[in-house]
Amino acid sequence: MITMANESAKLQPGNPSKPELARVIAASSFSGPLPPPQILQEYNRIVPGSANRIIAMAEKQADHRRRLETQVISSDVTNSRVGLICGLLIGLGGLVAATIIAIYGNPQAGVGMGFVTLGSLVGVFVYGSRLRIKERQEKWARNEPIGR
Repeated sequence: MITMANESAKLQPGNPSKPELARVIAASSFSGPLPPPQILQEYNRIVPGSANRIIAMAEKQADHRRRLETQVISSDVTNSRVGLICGLLIGLGGLVAATIIAIYGNPQAGVGMGFVTLGSLVGVFVYGSRLRIKERQEKWARNEPIGR
């Protein structure tokens, strides 16, 4: 909300014939889901019941945000579980294939495939851990709540 005061003319002390103009501009702002009580009161004065509607709208928006956050957390947990299961299946499949190759075919190729499988799983685990640590440090630097 910006309000402007009247321009006023004053005579300059050194030159009485030349007036000095002064302009005063005052501004106020707010942030958050609800305006300050004075503004709510003005809304209510202009449109009766509008303050209650504004408060109800803010409450509805807050509930919506909470539901979305709950869905995101639930989705993250599901994605994490699916990732663990897929990693387990890929790792077991790779180790079984490496064992079969080592027993019935080329032992060196089987050992190499086993190392590649285990190395890949360890690499993915280390990468994910570093990514989570970096994300938490960034959130901590921005003073946001850490959800994961």
